Amino acid sequence: MEHKIRIDVLTLDSVQCAACGYMMESIAALPKDVQQVIEYKEWSIKTKEGIAMFTRLKGKVLPTICIEEDLVFQSIIPQYEELIDALVERAGSEDLRDRLASLRDEGFDFDNIKENLDKAGSGKNLRTHTYKPSQ
Repeated sequence: MEHKIRIDVLTLDSVQCAACGYMMESIAALPKDVQQVIEYKEWSIKTKEGIAMFTRLKGKVLPTICIEEDLVFQSIIPQYEELIDALVERAGSEDLRDRLASLRDEGFDFDNIKENLDKAGSGKNLRTHTYKPSQ
């Protein structure tokens, strides 16, 4: 199996933070051919796991897209071409670089965005307990 490019998205919470949601959507809207060669996950700092990942990757600001553990887009929601270029730069093989580069002019695919966000667990790995004020 071909190596997939790993993308970690450090967020506050993609459900309640608009910028974080847009950051996740920029990846989820990548076309099907790109989706086949990437693997991505949201890491909300509202969870212990998210805090650990933020610390491990040496995050500084939210939201941030990390590609192959490089902090690439820090508080900047990338345009399609910028995101593809960053993936090409970090692709593990020449074949994968060429494949991604050939998709540079394709543009975002918003038809499958919800399905792709669900696959990435966007908004699903958040703290589940709620605050209950004392009487």
